[in-house]
Parts: sequence; C-alpha cells; structure tokens
Amino acid sequence: MSNPHGPTPCDAVDEALLRDPLERPVFIATVACNFVLMAVAIALVFYQPGWMKTHPVLGKDIGFLRVLAITALFGIPLLALNRNRREAAIRGNSVRLSEHQFPEIHAVIQGHCRRLGMTTVPELFLSSGTIAPYSRTFSSWRENYIVLHQIIFDIDDRKTMDVISFIIGHELGAIRLKQTAVWNEMLLTYVSSIKWLRNPLERVRVFSRDRYGAALTPTGFRGLLINAVGRRLMNQVNIEDYLAQERRYGGFWSGVNVFFEERPQVLTRIRRLHAAGYRYLPPTEYTPPQEAATATTEA
Repeated sequence: MSNPHGPTPCDAVDEALLRDPLERPVFIATVACNFVLMAVAIALVFYQPGWMKTHPVLGKDIGFLRVLAITALFGIPLLALNRNRREAAIRGNSVRLSEHQFPEIHAVIQGHCRRLGMTTVPELFLSSGTIAPYSRTFSSWRENYIVLHQIIFDIDDRKTMDVISFIIGHELGAIRLKQTAVWNEMLLTYVSSIKWLRNPLERVRVFSRDRYGAALTPTGFRGLLINAVGRRLMNQVNIEDYLAQERRYGGFWSGVNVFFEERPQVLTRIRRLHAAGYRYLPPTEYTPPQEAATATTEA
C-alpha cells in the first residue's frame, strides 16, 4: 500500500542513531563464526581424521555435523519456499488489519511508516496462535509483514494503544535494519541452529528495535513492561516506581544470560534505552468509556 504523504520535518524520525552501536560488530563476529562452522562442517563431510574413529562420542558429533552440513547446503536454495510457506500459514490463521479491520491500529502503522519515510506499508496481521506473544516480523520472497498476538489487545483499545504503538514501532525496526532479509538468514545458517551462539546477536538486535519503538512512541515504554507483568496487570503498575528499579539492577549475573536467553531482561532493555537518551513520557490519562459518555451528556 502506498503512502502519498511524506513525513514533515517536525515529526520525521532520524534513523541514523537508531541502530545499537554493538549490532554491527556482533553481526560481523557472528557471520565470521558461521563461516568457520560451515568450513568445518563441509570439511568433515569429505574427510574424517583417523583418530576420531577411536572416539565413539566424537564420532557421533561428527555424524551430526555432517548431516547439518548437507542439510544447510540443500536448505539455502529452499529459503524462498520456506518463507512463502510461512506467509501462507500466517495468512490462513490470522486477520489482516486494514482501514476496515481495526482501523485505529492500522492508522498507527501508517503513521509510523510515514514518519520513517516508508513508501510501502507492511501488512499487519492479528493472530492468536501462529506466534508466541507478543509480536514477530517476517519476510517472504517479495514483502515484509508484522504479526501481533491478540493477547496485547483490550476490549477498549485505548487502554493499550501506547503498548501496541510501541510494539509496531519495535517490529518496524527489524524491517528497516534488514534483520529479516533473506541474505541475513543465508549468512547465519549454521549459527542459527546453535542457541548460545545466536543469542548475543538476537539480544543486541532487540536493543536496536527498542530504539525504534521509543523514537516512534515515547509514551510506549509500557510496551516493554508487558513482557514483565502481562497485559492484564499493566494498568496497576506504578510506572515511575518500576523505572526506578532499573537504576538498582545490573551486575555480573544479569550479564551471564547473554548466551542463555534470546531476549534481554526487561530492565536491561530499559537501561539501554535510558543510556541512549530515551525517556518515558506518560500517556494522556485514560478515561473509561462510561465516564466519557457521562461527561459528554453533562456537557
């Protein structure tokens, strides 16, 4: 879908500083590691040192590497087929948002894309089971699309509009930074199958996407809070008190998880945003529908 209106100088987002400084170095190191693994795996397909045959445990590992090497070699040409198959599955089990389907939410992604200077608005889907909470961004052979999990929605969308806006901005960051591009998947074929090798890159990419969310929706820091307490309890959390916890969080053990967990801790993500200069701006106070109706009648 084309957007005929370009961003105005007052609301356009400068993307020059939205990529986390660590993302490029970590990506380069991860790609280098991927090529080393690929070289070793391919070498073992054709050659196995004699001393390895005397070690049954190593022999099993070498057999696994051989299977992995052969699978990867044949799997790369099938990336396009897998991407299109995934898109078809998501389309078949989701609701596509548009001007006539959840128009308020669709207007959010249109506004974000305008501010980012994007001439094509990615398709936006709402699903209850095709992804784990809370959102994901994918690419097929020809297009990018975002999937939102239904759990982030409330009966009254205004209660979570700031969260939804932040999450959409977060996912748009993945598209703008080419994190879902086919060449990215090709360069990380081997590393992607080893959790503790791929996690450092996945985590730093989350930091970059968070910057997009914060730049597009400063009131949407609750888009991070939902990962800590869920959607139902967000409105009961004292945001300022929770943000104060970030100043006391850290230390050795909080950093150990870089190799064990794909997503950083919520307080770590908030700390990185604060370090980058982003600050939480409280949203306009929410007025329940019945109170708003009463106020209108009285007026």
